[in-house]
Amino acid sequence: FISLLTDPTTGGTIASFGALGDLNVAEPNALIGFSGARVSAGTIGDELPVGFQRSEFLLETGFIDAIVSRADLRDWLARALMLLQPLPAPNVPLYEQIGIPGVGLVGGMVSGVAKGAGTMIGSVLSPVADAATRVANTADRILENQHDAHPAPVLGPHLTEDEAWSHVRRARDPQRPRTLELLAALNADFVEMRGDRRAGDDGAIVAGIARIDGRRVVVVGTQKGTDTESNIRRGFGMPHPEGYRKALRAFEIAERLHLPVLTLIDTPGAHPGPESEQRGIAEAIAAAISKMTELRTPIVTVVTGEGGSGGALAIAAADRVYALEHAYYSVISPEGCAAILFRTSEKAPAAARALRITAPEQVALGVVDGIIPEPENLSAEGTITIARAIWETASAAFDELESMKDLSALLDARYARYRAYGAFDEVAPARSKGLGGVIRSIFGLDRERVPAGMSDDWIDEIERDSAGA
Repeated sequence: FISLLTDPTTGGTIASFGALGDLNVAEPNALIGFSGARVSAGTIGDELPVGFQRSEFLLETGFIDAIVSRADLRDWLARALMLLQPLPAPNVPLYEQIGIPGVGLVGGMVSGVAKGAGTMIGSVLSPVADAATRVANTADRILENQHDAHPAPVLGPHLTEDEAWSHVRRARDPQRPRTLELLAALNADFVEMRGDRRAGDDGAIVAGIARIDGRRVVVVGTQKGTDTESNIRRGFGMPHPEGYRKALRAFEIAERLHLPVLTLIDTPGAHPGPESEQRGIAEAIAAAISKMTELRTPIVTVVTGEGGSGGALAIAAADRVYALEHAYYSVISPEGCAAILFRTSEKAPAAARALRITAPEQVALGVVDGIIPEPENLSAEGTITIARAIWETASAAFDELESMKDLSALLDARYARYRAYGAFDEVAPARSKGLGGVIRSIFGLDRERVPAGMSDDWIDEIERDSAGA
């Protein structure tokens, strides 16, 4: 629902239903707060900051999504209400639509009505049994890793350092379009959400509900600036905890309204400063990843530039992941990797090559599902071309995901996808093969097919060393 906060909105009104809207919108300079300014000042015996409890103060501190003048409210509310209309529920029992599989009295009662259960006991126990079955099935999947996890493929030859570093430099091009520019290029009708409802807003994450080519979708994306001033305001595209908690708000709205989620990623990583740590950056990232893995609606992610570390993964635990042609996706930045391995960031190109972070290599690794071509020219016309290609790819993926027979199939496939990351096979070959033979057996190769970066001479050297030992 939408909460419209006018002047004044205080006391029990704001502290009950007033603050709980999916979107909170306020009129300019409206007095909004739990207690009035005079009460606050008289109670704490201290001078209040300028603008305290005014709508502009609440926008800055993350508690409202927009400030709209009364003359513009009609149009804003009409657009927002249209975008917030829920889609029909997917193929899932009614008791599961109101939360975690119908557990508890309310869930059981709804389940009983929906299923025509004869007794209250049956209506409660049925969803409990169903939930238990889900837990058991999950445990089976964890124990039987070989059923849904497969070793990563052996890749072809490495790119050269120059080729890998060229990808990184192009991914970081300041002219590369960001989330808001891509939405504008698509002529999207977009209502933006602001704030985490806890402490503040974060300009490095953009979130909201969009209508694109007649399809409604929740969009969450990182946002860099285009100059020094806007980059400072946007945190250079490095989200703070408030950004990820804003993303969580968007995910929850998507789930409740049965809307698909599109995430767009171009970030060097989450903000690493002490203020982020103090406000719980690790918890915010973990909560976002956890929510995405169980989100009961289709999710598509596109890495449009930099896909840096946990800051990117926090909004990338999707059913389908794509990357623009010159994007990269990595567990750590090349500079960070070089600092650890080589003790100098000057070795970043070598680290970029070793990490295999480019879009083609990520497809070969099975981390990314496909590459979206991009034009050489990143002009306004090029931005439109990129935006259309992203949307056509995402829309086709949504069509495929929404055709799944039920939500359980969607969630099971998502689980299997991420369960497979980093899987490996244990091999115990005969001792007579020697260490070089073991390496060949692990990779399923003969001497003519060794993995990239693992030359025949290198294997022979290992065999000689092991024989000498």
